[in-house]
Amino acid sequence: MKQIYWIPLLILFTWSLLAILAPVLRLHPDQILLDKILLTPNFTQWFGHDDLGRSISARLIMGARTSLSVAIVVVSISLIVGTFIGMMSAWLGGIWDKLLIMVVDLFIAFPGMLLAIALAGLFGPGVMNTVIALSIVSWVGFARLARVQTLSIKKRDHVIAGYALGTPSLIIAMKHILPLIMAPIIIEATFIFAGVVIAEAGLSFLGLGVQPPTASWGSMVRDGTRYMLIAPHMVLAPGFAILSLVLCINFIGDYLRDKMNIKEISKS
Repeated sequence: MKQIYWIPLLILFTWSLLAILAPVLRLHPDQILLDKILLTPNFTQWFGHDDLGRSISARLIMGARTSLSVAIVVVSISLIVGTFIGMMSAWLGGIWDKLLIMVVDLFIAFPGMLLAIALAGLFGPGVMNTVIALSIVSWVGFARLARVQTLSIKKRDHVIAGYALGTPSLIIAMKHILPLIMAPIIIEATFIFAGVVIAEAGLSFLGLGVQPPTASWGSMVRDGTRYMLIAPHMVLAPGFAILSLVLCINFIGDYLRDKMNIKEISKS
């Protein structure tokens, strides 16, 4: 497992490095070359050109920047909001805890992707609206996990002792509870990160996410479906890019979960 772990980590590092360096690589992802329309992969262009003669390799790198940027922002917002709400719900208890359970059950009643599509259709297409829609869908997982973990940890002796000594609730939460629940929260973040990458690609594929001329793996797959028979590389390249990134993140999440011996509480 240790040897397998380095492979997805290396692939993830490569995608991340390409995404960071994309602005300085002078890729010209929107440059139209009429003499290279639907050109198949070759030694100079490993992934060929699309229906407008644009470099697919350049657009893949810019698409990675889009996918990773959206995923990082969505996961960051969802983690902060969801963890805070979950901890406060478990700490306060009573009607606040019951209210959170009702809200979580309401969100779980709808498939996440279906709810994201509905919200994206309501807000309209665009990067910012995509981030908002996916953040609304993704915070629930963090809140649910943070609540379960906090309910368990708040019964421990050191937390009860701190409360008995009159330690402010904020200090107890930040110093004695939050550090202990961060391990499962981080592991949950890896799986939600992978889900956000798929969701962003799905919304862009449907025309509800990132809009042209900004490169997105989902929109690249959508554009390539019209030329599947004569230029399959237009679909295969972004498809394998999505597959490689999502699989790598999931493998890393599984490794961290096994390494930290964390149970899948969020799914229980």
